[in-house]
Amino acid sequence: MLTATSNLLAVAGVFGIGLIIGLVVLTTAEEALTAVAKTAARDVSGSFWVGLLWQLLAVPLLAVMVVACALTIIGILVIPIAALAWALAYTGAFTLGVLAVALVIGRALAGRGSGSSQRSAALRGLTVGLATLSLIWFGAAIAAKVPVAGAVARLIAVASTWAVATVGLGAVVKSRMGVAQLSVRFGASRFGASHFGKSGVGSRWGAASTTTTDVAAPGWQTPTPVQGVVAARRPVNTDRGTGNGAEL
Repeated sequence: MLTATSNLLAVAGVFGIGLIIGLVVLTTAEEALTAVAKTAARDVSGSFWVGLLWQLLAVPLLAVMVVACALTIIGILVIPIAALAWALAYTGAFTLGVLAVALVIGRALAGRGSGSSQRSAALRGLTVGLATLSLIWFGAAIAAKVPVAGAVARLIAVASTWAVATVGLGAVVKSRMGVAQLSVRFGASRFGASHFGKSGVGSRWGAASTTTTDVAAPGWQTPTPVQGVVAARRPVNTDRGTGNGAEL
């Protein structure tokens, strides 16, 4: 009985910590959480396979990074910091992914709610989703005393949590790629003809000024395209005499 109670308290503590982390993420990085949640909701299977791939690549990529750091003396000193940063990056990605999947589950179960703001709807969905994921572990904690049922319940809890974390990790990776593509498309539509009209940039900033001052070059000057107008030899008027009697 004491073991079951301690297990229930441990699950409740994990739920409370997860809810606190979710509140912090929802307050400080709501856009990132929403982007990951939308990616997970739109492509569950794709997010799962991408997350599984990144789980398989975690150790090889870490080994490549360690070997690359070991090539220099300074890099050897940086290996512990690089390994810690790598572990923190994966932990943060897993945490953000689990919170995003919990948000999707909670929104599917609780709905948006009428007359509620986006922040309150996200908070309600996150709470319901984390509670739903915790219920599986509550059931495993209660059934821990039963030999076969307890083992099956714990296996189901571990498998479901791993699946959620895998989908979440894949959604984090896919959403980062999606944000990059979205920024490129947004930039193209922002600075292209779709935003400024058919005339492109000119319609946004206005057409170039057509008021110019045309200065007619004298007949004895030759315009050049390089440095404006240069002086040329004045033509000789043959109607006048040269004054030396040659015309006679």
